[in-house]
Amino acid sequence: MLATLIIIAQSFFGTLPIDGIHCDAVEGSVEHIHVQLWLFNRGRPRTVPAQIGMPQTGSCLYWIHTHSADGIIHIESPIHRTFTLGQFFDIWGPDLSRTQADGVTARRGRGLSIWVNGVPWHGRDPRDIVLRDRETIVVQNGPPFAKPGRTDWSKF
Repeated sequence: MLATLIIIAQSFFGTLPIDGIHCDAVEGSVEHIHVQLWLFNRGRPRTVPAQIGMPQTGSCLYWIHTHSADGIIHIESPIHRTFTLGQFFDIWGPDLSRTQADGVTARRGRGLSIWVNGVPWHGRDPRDIVLRDRETIVVQNGPPFAKPGRTDWSKF
């Protein structure tokens, strides 16, 4: 119950750091990274929402955030450091594990299919996937499996 209240308050007010990532009044300019995240459940796309990391008060935005519902994760940080998929999910709110990612849930006894830049990912914990510029991450449960589109990086 307490954790739920904290997440709701954090979503609205957004002033506390999450995983060491701050919510600042302006976007940082030292580190600027864009990552495409695709989520599919049995071949159907799941939307990565707009304005993740942008509290409703509009007073700040987290260094990791989304602007629109196109699955593009923006990292605009005032410092150089490593950012992970787990940190993005912590700011967003849903769980991320080897078996689930925001409503994409693997069948009992199985794991999610995860691909990074077209290569199957075989790590232990997807929370540890490092976010790198112009990287594409696909997380899905299937079959059927979807074939994600191509990202137009010329906009970034």
